[in-house]
Amino acid sequence: MAEAFLLLTCYHFLLFRKFYFQNPYVYASSELLEQGFSSWVVLGRAYRKGALITDDTYYPDYHALPFLSSFYPPHAVTAWIATFLSLNHAWILYSFTMVAHFWLASVSVYILVTAMGTAPLTAGFASVTLSTLGYAMKQNSSIVYTCSWVPIWVLSCLMKSEWFSGISLGMMLLAGYWPLALPAIGVGCFIWLLH
Repeated sequence: MAEAFLLLTCYHFLLFRKFYFQNPYVYASSELLEQGFSSWVVLGRAYRKGALITDDTYYPDYHALPFLSSFYPPHAVTAWIATFLSLNHAWILYSFTMVAHFWLASVSVYILVTAMGTAPLTAGFASVTLSTLGYAMKQNSSIVYTCSWVPIWVLSCLMKSEWFSGISLGMMLLAGYWPLALPAIGVGCFIWLLH
């Protein structure tokens, strides 16, 4: 299995080579820059002050909007860390957090598919397909975070692990893209009942 993780990691670096090796600002466009990054910076500044966000300009009730991922631990911690960085370096950290979640999804899909009894080569293709689709999809941090936890949630339901299910379910919900999380919860519960 270690060889598979190494290959998936190499593929991840190959797929995201523009970000890692050429231009860390490659994703600085559209909604990610306008909504995702700016709200993440505001979140970090508020957490650094030890306060909840009061943003009257864009989101008056910031913490009530799940797609802003304000309570998702990796998002919140990196937002706080970013307050010690320049804006350019903060953007790189924000982008890296998203790109790292693609790797997490890739590895967790591989583990899930092999746990279901599929051959390692087929599991590798499933994992690579997810990574490739992730690369092509519209970049939005809450979607990426949620997608990375869906296979972990399904795996935890397949294993019938209560604590693992609780963690993965909580992280998937805190990630904030509920239109994907809610159907995934139903699939996971169905798998739990089946096994």
